[in-house]
Amino acid sequence: MSMSTFFVSEAALRTLKQRAQRGVSGVSSSHMSEAVAAALGFKTHAALRAALTAHPTTEAQKPSNARLVKRLRQFGYAAPDDLRLLPEFEHSYTPFKAIPLRKQRSARWSVWRNLMVAAINAGLEQRLFGLSEGENWWPGADEDSHLCARSIYRFVFDEDLPAVASVDAISGGELSINVILQPRKADVVPEWYCDLSDGDAVACGWVERRLGAWLQDGGENVRCKRALQSRIVDVAIEPIGYSDQGSFFM
Repeated sequence: MSMSTFFVSEAALRTLKQRAQRGVSGVSSSHMSEAVAAALGFKTHAALRAALTAHPTTEAQKPSNARLVKRLRQFGYAAPDDLRLLPEFEHSYTPFKAIPLRKQRSARWSVWRNLMVAAINAGLEQRLFGLSEGENWWPGADEDSHLCARSIYRFVFDEDLPAVASVDAISGGELSINVILQPRKADVVPEWYCDLSDGDAVACGWVERRLGAWLQDGGENVRCKRALQSRIVDVAIEPIGYSDQGSFFM
C-alpha cells in the first residue's frame, strides 16, 4: 500500500461528504458526491460505489481538496483554489463540528495513540476488519458481535519491534483492540488486563464504527517501560481512513 492510500468505508464516506457540505453552500448533493469521489481518486461516484459494493471497506487515495475543486469547477461552480472542504490527513482530525477533546496531550496518551493506531492499521491492511459496523472478517468472526470470537494477529511496530494484537466485536458495532509490544511469550493473548510482565508495552482501546470511524478518546489504557516511551512517542504514524480522536462511548 502506498503512502497516499488509505481505507474508506460507507461510514467514513458519509462523514467526509457531510463535512464538505457544511463548508460550502449552493452545491447539490449529487455534485458533492461526485466531487468527494474525485477527491478520493475515483473518476465517478458510481466507480466509488462499485468499489464499496465489492469490498465494503475499500482502498482509496487520501482526500485531495485540489481534485475536489477541479471537479466542482467542471460542474460550473466558482470554487476558489484555496477551498478546503475535506481533511487531507496531514494531521489528526475529529469527526465532530465541536471538538469534545483535551487540547493538552501527555506522553502517556501519545504512547497509547501510536500503539492503537499501529494495531488498527495492521488489522485493516491484513483485511481482518473494516471501518463500518459488521465488517468483521477475521477467523471466527460474524456480522453479529454476539457470535464473534476474539482473534489474534501480528505486526511489526516502527520497522523492527514485534507486536501482537487481538480484535473482537462488541455491542454497538465497536471493535475492541488490545496490543502487546515485544511480547514475552509467543502464545500470549492480548487482553485488557495484560501488564508489563507480558511485554514492553501494552495498550487497549475501542474503535467506533456505527456513527463514523474513529478511535475512542478518553478510555485509554496503556502501560509502557520507561526506556521505550520516547521511541514510541516519536513514531510518525497516521490512521488510514479513520480519525485517531473521537468521543468515548461506554
